Amino acid sequence: MSTTPAVRDDDDAVRTADRDAESAGVGRRGFLQGTALLAASGVALGAARPAAAQETTDLTAWFSNVSNFDGVADERGADTVTVAVGAQGNGGGFAFGPAAVRVDPGTTVVWEWTGDGGSHNVVAEDGAYESPFVGDAGATFEHVFDAAGVSLYACAPHKAMGMKGAVVVGDVDVAVSTPTPTPEPEPVFEYVDREPDYGDWFDDVDNFEGTVDMRGRDEVRIEVGAQGNGGGFAFSPPAVNVDPGTRVIWEWVGDDGPHGFAATDGEYASPSQSTGEFGLVFDGVGVSTYACEPHAEKGMRGAVVVGDLYEGVYEVSTSSLAVAGGVGAALLSPLAFGAFLWARGRRGGDRRR
Repeated sequence: MSTTPAVRDDDDAVRTADRDAESAGVGRRGFLQGTALLAASGVALGAARPAAAQETTDLTAWFSNVSNFDGVADERGADTVTVAVGAQGNGGGFAFGPAAVRVDPGTTVVWEWTGDGGSHNVVAEDGAYESPFVGDAGATFEHVFDAAGVSLYACAPHKAMGMKGAVVVGDVDVAVSTPTPTPEPEPVFEYVDREPDYGDWFDDVDNFEGTVDMRGRDEVRIEVGAQGNGGGFAFSPPAVNVDPGTRVIWEWVGDDGPHGFAATDGEYASPSQSTGEFGLVFDGVGVSTYACEPHAEKGMRGAVVVGDLYEGVYEVSTSSLAVAGGVGAALLSPLAFGAFLWARGRRGGDRRR
């Protein structure tokens, strides 16, 4: 004889479950309410929720114009870390070295001035710390970094030049993407309407195309070691016309140095160097010619025309300029020079190669 298995409908099953729960002191309604409360409070009813990933701080934009940035220097384990202020970078003594450091919480970071690049300060972007404005070599400023995070800072007057830094505290994730370099456009020069008569001074200077009119500017820059004359043996531009009182700064570039130049009358001379800057303030009206002493025969010669040669003033004077980032400026007393070119300049016509 076959036996038919017992079958009960869903209602029977529910009623049985209710009776079992009630016998345990928990009604079905109470069980569902408790489950809802657990879900609302965030208590996992299954697998545990994964922990949130640590956020990464992207420093790409911050270091995009910092020429000496080459990664984050790991200084963990040190109680005190020193960062140079006025390190070489960004066209002179306009950098922090290293630009970025990673330290442990509780570390003291000491900024020490090199004396290069003029006066600098250290200012946190979030206002947490700020040093005095200092230019003396050996001066220091310090700050203790207690909490994990990223502190960005800069030299206020030279921030736009790229004098910026960062302190990464603890195990914070940071990322810096290498930006695609944008080629610098070739400079577009405007030339004076009437050229001075330089004689044969520029005859074998292959990058000379005329005297660049830079009047109306407070500061004019000339590259030393620019491409020309068969290598990095040129001043660019080789001849400039400036207003009286203009700061003229020579900036060393290229790899074919060292170069050092001097006025043809011996009244000023730059250091012989491969990097750095040198500057003078020119006053009066006249012409000063100069050359790189070891490479003059290659055509590494230049000229500074001061004022309007055709206004009838016959004297030029110079004074020393403490150039930011310079290795040293010539110490000059006022002097007169260039008058010998004045007579010839009056006869000079348009001359452009």
